[in-house]
Amino acid sequence: MSTKLTTSLGIMTLGCVLATGCVRQERYDTNVSATNSLKEQLVRTQTDCTTATTALETRDRQLAQAQANLIALQGQYDLLAGELDTIANANDDLLTQVTGIKLGALPIETQQKLAALAAAYPNDMWFDAETGMLRFGSDFTFSSGQAQLRTSAEELIARVAIILNSPEAANFEIVVIGHTDNVQPKSSSVRYPTNWELSTARAVSVAKALSSNGTDPSRFQVAGFGEYRPLVSNLDGGTKENRRVEIYLQPMTETDLWETPATTTTETVIVDIAEEPMK
Repeated sequence: MSTKLTTSLGIMTLGCVLATGCVRQERYDTNVSATNSLKEQLVRTQTDCTTATTALETRDRQLAQAQANLIALQGQYDLLAGELDTIANANDDLLTQVTGIKLGALPIETQQKLAALAAAYPNDMWFDAETGMLRFGSDFTFSSGQAQLRTSAEELIARVAIILNSPEAANFEIVVIGHTDNVQPKSSSVRYPTNWELSTARAVSVAKALSSNGTDPSRFQVAGFGEYRPLVSNLDGGTKENRRVEIYLQPMTETDLWETPATTTTETVIVDIAEEPMK
């Protein structure tokens, strides 16, 4: 009886051991399988990482090459741009020369200087390269009915003299012509009975101002046309456009090249105090 009981207990114990061992084996096998799966994922991930790293390095090289190409192209662009600027400047110079040859009135340098000066005084001075003429508005240079140069115009006249005294313009005769509108002098009528006297006196004042700034007096011709050569039709009450002093530069002939006198005389200009409305 006791022997059978012992045997039964032994069989039961062995069964429990075997059962426990089966459970642990299953867990082991599961863990092994999971570990192998993780190893495979790790290998794939490492492969993907290597591939991505290689692609990144390739793109870095491509980017570096693209940047180098961009720098090279920028250098070529800058070079071409510089060449284009040079060509454009040369074309501008050539066009200016061709224009000057076509017009033939003044040397290129003189035209450029007078044009630039006129641009600085757009409302008071005008320059016509074709005729070699520059024009001053009388309302800027003179008070109404007067021939005394305004102080505000003295700087402009001095700058014109610098151009006229330059070597390029030195051999040009200077013709100064005064003009008025058709309104006759009133408050200054004793001194200037008609617009002939007034326009001529204004031309003389401009010539004297140029001469006082170093322009050779032997180069001047002075005239006054009064109201008889208007630019536009005169209006009642005065016409600003017709009140003007014009300077024409003309090439000197051999008979025009007089010697400059050793001394020059001066004239005292009497300024009328009373002024009349602009005319």
